[in-house]
Amino acid sequence: MPVGSVKTRRGGFLLPTALAVLTGLGPPALASSGHAPGAPLGRMESIGAGVEAPEASGILISGSAPASVMALRGRVLVVEFWASWCGPCIEALPRLDALRREMHAAGYGDRFEVLAVGLDKRVEDARRFLGSRPVGYPVVVDTIGIASRSYGVWRMPATFLVDVDGTIKQIYHGYGPTFGADLRQRVIDLLRADAIRRAQSMQGGGAVHPVRRTAP
Repeated sequence: MPVGSVKTRRGGFLLPTALAVLTGLGPPALASSGHAPGAPLGRMESIGAGVEAPEASGILISGSAPASVMALRGRVLVVEFWASWCGPCIEALPRLDALRREMHAAGYGDRFEVLAVGLDKRVEDARRFLGSRPVGYPVVVDTIGIASRSYGVWRMPATFLVDVDGTIKQIYHGYGPTFGADLRQRVIDLLRADAIRRAQSMQGGGAVHPVRRTAP
């Protein structure tokens, strides 16, 4: 399936749909219009593959700067929305940390990052959650929900894969058994495509930094 397509899990098979939803709780709640019941109207309808990723930032509670979508432009970026009361986030956040370690070990430390955006109203709740599940990537808390509204988050965890040019390539709402492998392959594909573009630019005399091409 080409980059930019979206999919969901239904009855054990992967089928194309207007929004990628991966969850272990059954089929996605999507109406025929593509709008999810209970989801905020307006912004969600404009979020999808090929759309520029909105800014997402907050109070930094773990990791180090840069810690916003705009500051991380130029890298393949995974934006993860989570909360301390989100059961599947217990598995999703460490899974993303393992992916980040793998990509950095493969030489993509300056080309790939994960940004977790917490939706807890109280920062101390988010800190308590991370205290028992530490991760290496930057984690911010958006206590007033600006970012979640901009991204149309309606189920958590919500994961947005963003390319180096700032466009959204894939969206996942929820967490299921196919999530990790699917996201990993899409990240690798984007990193390899970026490495090829950079190598071609170098050959053409463009000012880019060398890229280590060790495949994950």
